[in-house]
Amino acid sequence: MSKRFSHIISEKFWSHVSEEEKQRLFSLFIIIILALIVTVANFVYKLFFYSGNSCFVCNAGLVAIVTLAGVFCLRGKINSVLYTAFTIPIFLYAYYISDFNDHPPLIETAYYSLWWLLGGLLVLIYFAESESLITTYSIISLFTLGFQLLKANHLFDPFSFYEPYVTHPLLVFVAFYGITIGLRLKLKRLAHRFTEKLTVINQGISKVFQDSGFSIVQIKAERDEDDNITNLWIEKVNNAFESSFKLNLYEVQNQEAGYVFNLIFRNHFDVNKTLLLNKKKTKEFYAKNLERHFKAHILKPEYNRFYIIFEDITRIKLKVAELEENKRRYKVLLEAIPDIFFVIDKEGTYEDFVIKESDLFKIEDANIIGNTIYDVGFPDNMADKIYACIQTSLKANSIETIEYSLNTHNGTFMFEMRLAKLTSHSVISIARDITRRKTTEFKLERALNKAEESDRLKSAFLANLSHEIRTPLNIITNFTRMMAEPDIDQLERMEFSDAISQNGQQLLNMIDNTIHLSRIETEAVEVHVDFCKINNLLRDIYNKYRPLIPDTKDIRINMNLDVPNPAFGFETDAKLLREILSILVDNAIKYSVKGDVSLGYEMILNEAVQIYVSDNGIGIPEDETENIFSRFYRIKNNINETTSGSGLGLPIAQHYVSLLGSELELKSVPGQGTKFWFTLPFREGKGFLKIVS
Repeated sequence: MSKRFSHIISEKFWSHVSEEEKQRLFSLFIIIILALIVTVANFVYKLFFYSGNSCFVCNAGLVAIVTLAGVFCLRGKINSVLYTAFTIPIFLYAYYISDFNDHPPLIETAYYSLWWLLGGLLVLIYFAESESLITTYSIISLFTLGFQLLKANHLFDPFSFYEPYVTHPLLVFVAFYGITIGLRLKLKRLAHRFTEKLTVINQGISKVFQDSGFSIVQIKAERDEDDNITNLWIEKVNNAFESSFKLNLYEVQNQEAGYVFNLIFRNHFDVNKTLLLNKKKTKEFYAKNLERHFKAHILKPEYNRFYIIFEDITRIKLKVAELEENKRRYKVLLEAIPDIFFVIDKEGTYEDFVIKESDLFKIEDANIIGNTIYDVGFPDNMADKIYACIQTSLKANSIETIEYSLNTHNGTFMFEMRLAKLTSHSVISIARDITRRKTTEFKLERALNKAEESDRLKSAFLANLSHEIRTPLNIITNFTRMMAEPDIDQLERMEFSDAISQNGQQLLNMIDNTIHLSRIETEAVEVHVDFCKINNLLRDIYNKYRPLIPDTKDIRINMNLDVPNPAFGFETDAKLLREILSILVDNAIKYSVKGDVSLGYEMILNEAVQIYVSDNGIGIPEDETENIFSRFYRIKNNINETTSGSGLGLPIAQHYVSLLGSELELKSVPGQGTKFWFTLPFREGKGFLKIVS
């Protein structure tokens, strides 16, 4: 608010003076306004409310003098205003010494006079330019104080009346005068010294301004009453500016900066935005009409003055563009090679790199350049090994090779790094992606191991096949011959018949498993999805295996149907499902001596069907649960030692379950039994409404 008021007053009355002079006049005007308020209030009070003897002429004269000072101030006459301060002793005489007014004793008003005189002295000290004016006022003030003290008979008795002595009015005035005039002289000397330095600096700036090879513009800011910049004017330009832009000083001086720069750069450089809104001290731009690049440096040495230094960086830009083009060309050549190139100094710090632009790595220069091999993700032991190879390569001028793995957002990759000496303090590192080669090697090694293991198991299988086949065939042959003898009783004949049936079933299972394995190996197994009535399928398996339970085993087979509806079913491959359940039920009966064998299924939220086979047999040890799905593998137990088998049943069942889109799972407790289960999606199910009573 005060700035706005100051601006209004200054523009109305003091537009012809300098900014510094305007500030002095405004400060003096505020003091006069305050003095006028006080004097008018005193005049009104003494005229209408004061009952004692009051000098009307004195009160009116005081108002008139202050008003006159205000008029002088508005006209910009500071010295005339200061001369009115010499009327202070006159009014002090009228108010405190003469008999024109009722006033307290002279000695009591001496200090009133002192404060008024000191106030006038302070105003002169601050605003007056001449020390003689201040000295004259001080002499008159001392004479006025001395006259008042002399008339009060207290001029020569300081030790008896003034306690302490330093409170003597004359002494106080002299001390104040001495201190303030000393400070004033000191400040004037400092100001003179700074003025001289500023003059030298300005001369130097002016010389640099004119002799500089850069184009320089001096701009003055014009502000409104709210101190906002309203316009920018060009004050002057240097010789380089005139030569560079073919404009003379007289053509641009006192012109609007925006107009001149739009004329030169054709709207490619916004001076208002650059100076007032852009916080950066530099700005690069391209003047299309001039076909030149510039960098504008902004300086603000004064509140309302700017300097813009235009640096022509066209050659630098062209050189940089040329270097960038060369870099891009060489980078394209390097990127055509499926390798990554790094330059590493002897301390292990990356100086440069070239990487093929792909989705394998998403790294930037800031993530590599300046970092060490210990900062980019290598384990400490690998970083130590790379550092040792760097030192060896630099000392022996040798090529060092390291293989390592690196984790990326796309997975783990293998690399082969070769280090070779580049300079006396750096090496070039060429890293080649050997993931495919290593993966192929690993796959070949695994395939070889698998083939060797498969060949070993098949050899063992074939070696034992004659024994496995011969044993049931011998039993069948011998028992058949014995049944032909006429002297055997009916009980023995039934036992021989059961043995022939069981060993025949074992031979059929071995042959079936061998056929299934052959089809799996040749990938000849096809999945035929059709509607399958699951209840009928489970009942067929139940009816098939229930009569095959040997009489020597106390086993009961159970069938648990979660949905008893005969029409219940869903889409799956019924043939594969039958083979899976046949294998699981056959194993459950084979490895059980007594107890229950359960075959059944459960509905899961009408979304899936979990099919299971459980028994109370000998169970499977925990450390064998993974081996049982290996081909030709048979667990060592009492049952396997006394019975024949190929070790192919569970691997075949597991493969068929995976073809149906599920996984064969198990839970087993040695000595208590085993449960196998798998879950099939309930696709196109029918008859699945279950009645819960």
